[in-house]
Amino acid sequence: MTSGVAAHPYRFDGGADDVLFADREWGRARGLQRSRERAAAFAGELDLDLKSLRARAATTIIVVGSKGKGTAATYASATLAATGLRVGTLTSPGLRSNRERIRVNGRVVSPTAYAALVDRVGRALAAPGRPLPEDGYLSPTGLFTLAAVRHFLDAGCDAWVLEAGMGGASDEVSLFAARVVALTPIFGEHLGIIGDSVSEIAREKLGVVSDETACVVTQPQAEPAAARMLREESERITVRMVRDDEVDGVLWPPELVGLNARLGVAAALELLGDGAARVDPTALRGTLASVALPGRMSTHQRGAQTWFVDAATNARAARAALRWSRGPDGAPDSVLVCIPDGKDASGVRSALRTANVVPVRTDAAHLSFSGWSQPLPSLQELAIDTLGPHVLALGTVHFMGDVLELLGVSTDCSFNC
Repeated sequence: MTSGVAAHPYRFDGGADDVLFADREWGRARGLQRSRERAAAFAGELDLDLKSLRARAATTIIVVGSKGKGTAATYASATLAATGLRVGTLTSPGLRSNRERIRVNGRVVSPTAYAALVDRVGRALAAPGRPLPEDGYLSPTGLFTLAAVRHFLDAGCDAWVLEAGMGGASDEVSLFAARVVALTPIFGEHLGIIGDSVSEIAREKLGVVSDETACVVTQPQAEPAAARMLREESERITVRMVRDDEVDGVLWPPELVGLNARLGVAAALELLGDGAARVDPTALRGTLASVALPGRMSTHQRGAQTWFVDAATNARAARAALRWSRGPDGAPDSVLVCIPDGKDASGVRSALRTANVVPVRTDAAHLSFSGWSQPLPSLQELAIDTLGPHVLALGTVHFMGDVLELLGVSTDCSFNC
């Protein structure tokens, strides 16, 4: 059964991006799930010919995994840009603005270009007589994916780096093909949503591998089930592990962020193939040194306070962040923790059991915090100056946005802008 999108009550004021979220609200009110097929049908309304666009696989990287995808995507993009390519990068979600999801050579799409892009999507959604499958709704992630690809084509990008939102085969990023798939660590996140076990989650993530894919570049997988799925994948496609010496002379970020950074560089060099031998090492090191990743083990000052900020939402990442943030005087004075339902709250609490933990919430509408024993304050409701001179903030990307807003950290440029 099909129907025209115009029947849905979209609210669109010509500048805000509410329109990109409206189909989800329509669908959820009817008990529906996101629909890749609906997104595939809507692609044509943005003049995206998915069949012909598969030829872009030769210059495309898709990044999947449970954590660290944004870091890998940024470092892959920086590596490609260092060779002189014009690189379009899709990541999600944004920290301080949804514009951050769409970048060209590290720079977020301008407000003017973003407004025009959202307007184009909104007009396509509101046009009468556009039959789309009604098996589900258009997810915001899917609409951002389609809008980003439209922008990359209009901007004349030579290469694309596309980060999956959640999942792989069911994610709208799988509408496109990639010569190289970059795989960050997989663990039991979103259990019951994209899979009921780590094995099922790994299979879903690897569902972006297509006939056009030549190689999967991966970190070692700590979860045995994920490692087993990767071994099975290696029987039909080349799987390459990241090496510590991907590029000599680079000062890598600390801990897990550094591992994902190496993954991104390795994926880009794999995509370049024989052309990687012609990369100027000095130019590459300079571009990689310019990478800025606020919210991924980043350090910022707020008056006399030093803030250590990381989007850690599981036990392993929380332990790594705590090690990283330890100063000469020991552990941080306060550890702000924003871990919603569906994340590893118990694991994070265990990893931080010796720290002064201050649980908080973020007001993102799709997040809930019923797993905590009491109502949680937001960052804005805390007495920030009483947290001490050494503060560690951990949690979701949405919470990272709250923290970076508080600290006044720019997120417009991810490298060499």
